[in-house]
Amino acid sequence: MIDIRLFKFDSKTDYLPYYKNYSIERDTVTTLDDILNKINAIEKFGYISDGYFFLRANNTYTSSKASLDDVLQSSLELTLEPLSINRAVNDLIIDTKDYQKKFNLLDAYISESEKETLIKDKMYMLEYYASNTLHFENDYVGEHVILLGLDIVKKDESLKNEIFEVLSCENGIQSKSSLKHRILNYPPLQKIEKEKLPEIVQSFSNFNIALYCGLNTPSFEGIITQSDAHYIDLASKYFDIPLNIQKLSYLMAGTILLEAFDNNADFLIVYNANDLVLFDAQQKAIEKVMGREINLPVLTRNEFVGLLQGEKNKNTLGLNTHKIKINFLG
Repeated sequence: MIDIRLFKFDSKTDYLPYYKNYSIERDTVTTLDDILNKINAIEKFGYISDGYFFLRANNTYTSSKASLDDVLQSSLELTLEPLSINRAVNDLIIDTKDYQKKFNLLDAYISESEKETLIKDKMYMLEYYASNTLHFENDYVGEHVILLGLDIVKKDESLKNEIFEVLSCENGIQSKSSLKHRILNYPPLQKIEKEKLPEIVQSFSNFNIALYCGLNTPSFEGIITQSDAHYIDLASKYFDIPLNIQKLSYLMAGTILLEAFDNNADFLIVYNANDLVLFDAQQKAIEKVMGREINLPVLTRNEFVGLLQGEKNKNTLGLNTHKIKINFLG
């Protein structure tokens, strides 16, 4: 059986959203469409039964035509939510006026009929709502405008500079973040190779450790669990942070740090020294933006591996230069 949590909200009657639980036999369904139709047969709810209905399934953005094997992987639990919870109107159906309105930025380059066709065909709509930037900045120009702009340039190279200038407006293309890990199989993700386990001398039993990956592979979770620590799997671990936009980068980094902190992490592991500059050196500035004290130690992967191998000298590992004190090292 698949255990399903379905997002429920009627903007006309409900004050807050809630979730309703269903169970469906696994061997009777192969796509998300099958799931939606079976639930609707049990109890009517808000969704659109067509091949271009987009939604969130287990925190990934996808179409209702998606294969359950791809969505579930090895799990038998499924959470179904609208593309944007904040824009929910009737269960999984959302208000898409913001998506439609932002096409206006390119009015000088497309006709009204072309715009109507784009909206009717839901072109780039999945990319627009899947954007992580949009969740932090409502005024973000939107992936759909950027993608359409690039398509216009492909058809007419002479417009390249004009289009780039339009897309470089405030909250424009410079705020873009990757859709990797956010849209199911977009692009097809390569199989993640596991990190080679180092020789472990130092155990981290009784420690809770969170991991921020960004867009980096291979996986590092195995090394954390091999250290005997409890691994905290962050929903925000794949955030792509636009480092050139200070406020946006602080908001995203703060969200990651607070998710780790609120899940009782003893420290956060990041990919490299560049990540350390943001998450450690700028953590006090991030606290001001988030309005909360965090004070969470941050280590790079290499620093953690050094500790696992028994290296405790702060100077050798560079831990003495961290802004946030690593208390467990004394």
